[in-house]
Amino acid sequence: MRSIAEPDGHARTLAEAIILQSIEDLWNPLCRRGSLRFFKSDGFALCSEIAGISYIKQLAMFRMLADAGRKKSLRSLRKKL
Repeated sequence: MRSIAEPDGHARTLAEAIILQSIEDLWNPLCRRGSLRFFKSDGFALCSEIAGISYIKQLAMFRMLADAGRKKSLRSLRKKL
């Protein structure tokens, strides 16, 4: 018998996977533009909410990504917030 909480766990796992893949895509020249669009859109906010990532942790993630990137486009993530 399935519990009611199980689908939420699957949604959380999927949201986390989407965020992690988008982070990885930042370093792929072919995928960078789409990844930046994801982080600048409501998609990141929605996935973060589903994954249980607080607003403070989202800010920390943006800072970490902006500081890690050499490209100006990564630093623009910081300007979003």
